[in-house]
Amino acid sequence: MTKSVNLYLASGLSEDKSFWVINFTEDDYIFNSSSVELLECYRKELFGLEGAIEVKEAITETLDILSFDSKFDRYELDHNNTGYSSEIPINIIEDIFDLWAYNYNNEILWKKYIGLLNFRKKIKINNDYINIGLKGNTYEFAIKLNKLLSYRQINSSFKLNRSNELMW
Repeated sequence: MTKSVNLYLASGLSEDKSFWVINFTEDDYIFNSSSVELLECYRKELFGLEGAIEVKEAITETLDILSFDSKFDRYELDHNNTGYSSEIPINIIEDIFDLWAYNYNNEILWKKYIGLLNFRKKIKINNDYINIGLKGNTYEFAIKLNKLLSYRQINSSFKLNRSNELMW
């Protein structure tokens, strides 16, 4: 029998920089289990150790793709060695966590979803032609994944209404 662990999503603070951390621990109180200062826990799910490792890998791969695609589109997110950029909104990171945590229980679909994630990692961009060949749960999952990976940070220095500005 495998031991149970808590997979969690929390915000943390290190050297005055905030970040998101996804990890797992045997402790019920996650704030004692981390080597960094955690501020707040947003998600906590009970898994077996093997399941927690697989789900954590899927979440981190998804966030790595999001970070890479953002950088590729010149929307570079802050990099933090401890966790993921706090510039990623909480609703996006929670949705990514939920997407993988709640789909782990079906082994057949899980393998398909991991295959989609690995394929998405290789093609580097959203390709709607791929979705045409999918159907059912796999199609719905691909649409959700692409929607989450399409997040881009809004550049606050860019003004939307430039009609009143002088050119020189």
